[in-house]
Amino acid sequence: KAECEQAVAEGKLGIKGCYYEQDRWAGAVKQCGGVSKMPTMAQLAELASQLYVGNPTIDAYQRKDNIQFDSNSSTAKSLGLTPYFYLWSGEEHSSDGAYDRYFGTTGSGCDYGFRLGNGNGQAVCLGD
Repeated sequence: KAECEQAVAEGKLGIKGCYYEQDRWAGAVKQCGGVSKMPTMAQLAELASQLYVGNPTIDAYQRKDNIQFDSNSSTAKSLGLTPYFYLWSGEEHSSDGAYDRYFGTTGSGCDYGFRLGNGNGQAVCLGD
C-alpha cells in the first residue's frame, strides 16, 4: 500500500487512490507501466465482440447475455483464450474498485471489481 500511495503522491502510474495491502489492480497497473498502458473498457468490449459468435456489438459498460463464446475464432485461438475469465481495465472506479470485463461461455459484461480481486482478475498490457 505504501508503494501505491507514493505513486499517487508523485503522480505516477495514473492511480488516483490506493486500497489495502494487496491491491491487485494497482499491482497490475504497476506491471503494465501505468493506467495508460492498460485497455479501456471500450477496448475490452471490442475484444469481447471478436470472441463471441456473430461478432455482436457490445458497448463499453454493457452486459450482453445469450451470446456464445467462440473458442474457434481466430482471436480466441491466437490468444489462447477460453472462458471464464476477467480482464482488468485501466479505469479506476474508486479507491476500492476498478472496472473489468468478464468473458463467460454465454455472456460478457462490465464489472466493478474490488481491487483485492478474487483471484480471477487478469491484466493485459498494451504495447507501444
